[in-house]
Amino acid sequence: MAFKLGWISKLVELLPLPGNEKVEVIKTWQDLCREAGGKPFNLKDELVQCSWVVDDSTKALPNAFLRYVASLRTSRAEKLHWVASAEDFENAILVQREDSLVYTYFRVILSDSNYVWIDAATGCRFPGLCPKRPLEWSNIPVMNDFDFEGQDRLLAEDVFLGLGEAPVHPVLPGVVRKAGRDSLGAFIEIDHGNNIFTKMSGISFSPSEGDSLDLNSVVGRLPPKDSAAFFLTVRRNGLFVRWNDFYKAAYPVDSAEISKFKEQIGFR
Repeated sequence: MAFKLGWISKLVELLPLPGNEKVEVIKTWQDLCREAGGKPFNLKDELVQCSWVVDDSTKALPNAFLRYVASLRTSRAEKLHWVASAEDFENAILVQREDSLVYTYFRVILSDSNYVWIDAATGCRFPGLCPKRPLEWSNIPVMNDFDFEGQDRLLAEDVFLGLGEAPVHPVLPGVVRKAGRDSLGAFIEIDHGNNIFTKMSGISFSPSEGDSLDLNSVVGRLPPKDSAAFFLTVRRNGLFVRWNDFYKAAYPVDSAEISKFKEQIGFR
């Protein structure tokens, strides 16, 4: 009889009777922060912050982006901050890594409704490459309907214009793989790693094969004319990439949009 009563009791618990409803526990953003090992803070304008002191004993952080940023740690202990709206805490608007300096990354929406992380200091997509324009230039854009007749070499090169004798810089740090001469005169090929190579032609060059270059290195100078040109080829994984496409992929949000985003969130 006891067995039967126990069975009936369990059946009653399963029936949709008053008092049997499951109570859904709604977690606050503070709960989510503390569960992830962070410390919650209220900010102004309905923004909130979850912070960690990241060291060797830090437990697993709650998402892949935070874990990647934490992996950049260069000191024994650094601070990590996740800033979001209280209503949408799981989607940050910015993340900061703090040691002796503060590194800020914005989460920005693009025109296609996808989100990207942007390094506040450089304006580059993060993580990712951050190329530099080779000179204060006016490059000739090569559009889909560009007339290549008589300009066949532009099928696999971009041409840049600038003031005569202006310095030309590498677009990314790298190592000089080859230096020589071609139909345009001197040329130089640079290995930037990650299967990215560039070739510059039509300018005088200073570096030699094996030299390491950073973004401030002067690769060479334009010819001494009022308006001079040089040619650039960017290859990624063996394929030619238009400079405008390569640059736009690294800087998907222009500076005006970033300034507007900073203003909207009250970032100083």
